[in-house]
Amino acid sequence: LVRDSLRQMPRWEQVRWLAKRGLPDPYLRDCTPVQDSGLRCIGRWSFGPSIWVDVRATADDTIVFLSRGSGVSVIRFRSQDSLRLDLLSDINSHGLTGRCQVRDTLLYVNSGGVECYDINDLTHPTLLNWLSQPLIYDFFVVDTFLYTSSRDSLRIFSVANPASPRWLGACADSGYVMYVAGGHVYLGHQAGLFILDVSNPASPHRVAAMGFDVLSIWVRDTLLYFGTTDQYLKVYNVRTPTAPLPVGSLSGFPPYHLYLPPTCDTVLYAPNFRIVNIADPRNLRVIGQANPPGWDYCVTVVPRLNYALVADYHEGLAVVGIENPQSPTLDTTMLAADAASDISVQGGLAAIASDKDGLLLVNVLNPAKPSFLGRYDTLGILPQMQSAVLADSFAFVGWPVERMQSVDISEPTRPVRAGVCQGMFNQPQDMVLRDSLVYCAELRRFQIVNVARPRQPALVGSCVLSGDAWDLDVEDTMAYVTSNALTMVSIARPDSPRVVATWNTMVAVDVEDTIAYTYGSGAVWSLNVANPASPHVLDTVRISGWVSDVVVGDSLAYVGGQQLYVINISDPANLRVVGQWTPPHEFRRLLWTPSYLYAACYEAGVCILETVAVGLEEPQEKGGKQANIRLSPSVTTGPVTVTAGRGNGRPYVRLYNGSGASVGESVIQGKLGATTVQLDLSGYPDGVYFVNLQRNGMSFTMKVVKAKRR
Repeated sequence: LVRDSLRQMPRWEQVRWLAKRGLPDPYLRDCTPVQDSGLRCIGRWSFGPSIWVDVRATADDTIVFLSRGSGVSVIRFRSQDSLRLDLLSDINSHGLTGRCQVRDTLLYVNSGGVECYDINDLTHPTLLNWLSQPLIYDFFVVDTFLYTSSRDSLRIFSVANPASPRWLGACADSGYVMYVAGGHVYLGHQAGLFILDVSNPASPHRVAAMGFDVLSIWVRDTLLYFGTTDQYLKVYNVRTPTAPLPVGSLSGFPPYHLYLPPTCDTVLYAPNFRIVNIADPRNLRVIGQANPPGWDYCVTVVPRLNYALVADYHEGLAVVGIENPQSPTLDTTMLAADAASDISVQGGLAAIASDKDGLLLVNVLNPAKPSFLGRYDTLGILPQMQSAVLADSFAFVGWPVERMQSVDISEPTRPVRAGVCQGMFNQPQDMVLRDSLVYCAELRRFQIVNVARPRQPALVGSCVLSGDAWDLDVEDTMAYVTSNALTMVSIARPDSPRVVATWNTMVAVDVEDTIAYTYGSGAVWSLNVANPASPHVLDTVRISGWVSDVVVGDSLAYVGGQQLYVINISDPANLRVVGQWTPPHEFRRLLWTPSYLYAACYEAGVCILETVAVGLEEPQEKGGKQANIRLSPSVTTGPVTVTAGRGNGRPYVRLYNGSGASVGESVIQGKLGATTVQLDLSGYPDGVYFVNLQRNGMSFTMKVVKAKRR
């Protein structure tokens, strides 16, 4: 409930609201690397709300850097004939992004720590350094100095060598926002506005403080502009920073961000796109206003093009014409924001249900570089989609207005509305497709839709659930729904589904054969549901943090929420946590395929993960030496080549399934002195296997995924 309430307020209010109550912030994560095991992130589609925008203007182009979700988009902005954005590259950051700042050929990004990129080649930014510090709220770069504000201190680093920042000094003052000018740092905190002398970087110290709860700061020459939570824009004279003097103020709006164009001293830009005349700082007045639909996180101005760019949070990037400051015009909104709630994958196509941007279609043929294909945004009306499933050339999506739609995706770059299911009780929160039926878990309802005719989906059956619906799985003639309770629903007759039994309150569920793996009360449970009317517990394993989804793949269960846990379920009566991965943001949905695990990370977009060998231990080579042992390809439809390395003995290869049980031929014998051994997995079921090579008393284990050609 707290998380849902937070999403209704701007980000800077969230930070203060949580801090005042001593609650952890789910949006901000410590940047200390976690020693994870069992999973490896191989690709990201990192788009979410637009947070910050900065520009680098040249004689020929204006380059826009837009922080959104857990990444930064590098965009060429043109307006000679009509507004146009050319996406040059996308950067995946370590976590949710905040301020981004361009300095010549360097880009600095706040992602919990501070990342520095070489942007000489805008199409291929290169990470130079990731400054991992305890939860950096904000940062600022001036000349060769980097200033960071963390939860407990201000720290100063030399970035004369950007690839190797060098710590210079610190002091015990902190703030959520900061600005650096004239040898002083201005820190905005709920406890006040602090002015620090940093003329000697090795010895920063406070010289003044003012009792305001500060949201934003800008300094120009001897004037300090700042916004407060009681909806005031204030101006102080800081010619003498130790004794700031009030000059003027303006009330009536919450200034979450301020922007003063570098070539203009007479206007200031503030949220709701107010243009404030500051020619006389004693008499501030609003002279123009546009109304972008979002939260106006950050504004920057491109004077030579007479446009302002607004990072408009969930509404994306807004463009405002400012040729006439008295009448700014909202020209258009481009690069709409995303918030991934669900994902469905078919071959190399991923359908993402976005809570803020409708249905997104993404090419995932190359998991390391997902690429955007098309968008279906329900005509811009209530685009909140919670669930999606793919079936051939159609996608079925849950939508608040018409409950459930079918979308023709035969041309992924131009998806179009195909049909709507009449009679749905509510928007599906989760959907499962089996043959020609889509099973829908909704608020207080479980419903079944026939999609044999995709353009005419038809409701065929319905039954009542208690409370909201969170997760759904279908196995044989039973559906399992988590809501106020884990509910077992018989679907033997699709026209008349009925509740068979309910169990404890659970959040997420996935069923494999007669075993249900579910999460609730701080633990993952394995339940025997051979008799669905009377489930009984086999085992539990406790994990920390909240969970939103559970999926099963081979002999492993993946449990995601704040963290992603890998649990060995080869013995359902003996569950064991064997791996853990820290996402850039919370999970909403997980999807397992024989090759990859897809994670919908809400405001951080989608992560594509690959499992590493957790079913078997990998023995070390004697003496600790590394041998030239390789396996290719790692994902195959059948043929596999194992490179045995140099040696005089005979290589032996054993094949195991994901749970460590020997399968097929227990030993495949190579020729004496051979350097390769050939395997053929075409006769084995799809899934994860482990290849164990032994030679001259040494043993090596490698993973291979067997999958059908798509």
